[in-house]
Amino acid sequence: MAKISVILAALIAATSLSAQVYYTDSDVRERSLSVAPFVQANTVFRRTVGEVVGTQPDVTDVFRGGLGGAYGLAVNANIKPFRLGVDVAQNTFAYRQGPDRESLRRTQSHYLLLRGRLGFATEVSDITTLEVWVPIAYRRLQSVERDGISSEVAKTITSAGIELGSSIKLNENWSWFGLVGLDNAFNEFEASPVTAYKEYPLWVTLSSGIRYAL
Repeated sequence: MAKISVILAALIAATSLSAQVYYTDSDVRERSLSVAPFVQANTVFRRTVGEVVGTQPDVTDVFRGGLGGAYGLAVNANIKPFRLGVDVAQNTFAYRQGPDRESLRRTQSHYLLLRGRLGFATEVSDITTLEVWVPIAYRRLQSVERDGISSEVAKTITSAGIELGSSIKLNENWSWFGLVGLDNAFNEFEASPVTAYKEYPLWVTLSSGIRYAL
């Protein structure tokens, strides 16, 4: 009986060893494409640009940034050592501006956002990755709401910036990401500015979304 037990144990061990599968690095699947619905909050500031470097103009009006945002879909491709991304979204900016604090008038403009991104990622652990993105964006005006102001806002706005954040892997396919960004515009919000100096807006963003790896 003892001999039979030893033989059965040997057969079971041999079967288990023969069933094991070993993978090399080249056999491990790397997911290179993902899609991600996202939402973004922003608040707007402005930079007053002097005509001569080092000379700042006298600013007499008041500008107050409001809460805006964006929502859309991002597509990311992992092409080592870089990551490439393309976004399509609806983007909103809100601000108040006037000659003084008692005469501020509200503007809320809505743009179609098309954005390309170049990214770098560093894996901190099996589930956490640090990310840096450099976005370049183009926006086309969709609609605008203004408090009694007849002048028009910019029909298009282009910008470039930087985003920093991380992603957390939830399972093989899904991950969550959060990014803090700073964007600089290359043109003014107003289509026909009344000031003699230029005011290029910049905005701080906070983005979050869920990625699905294909």
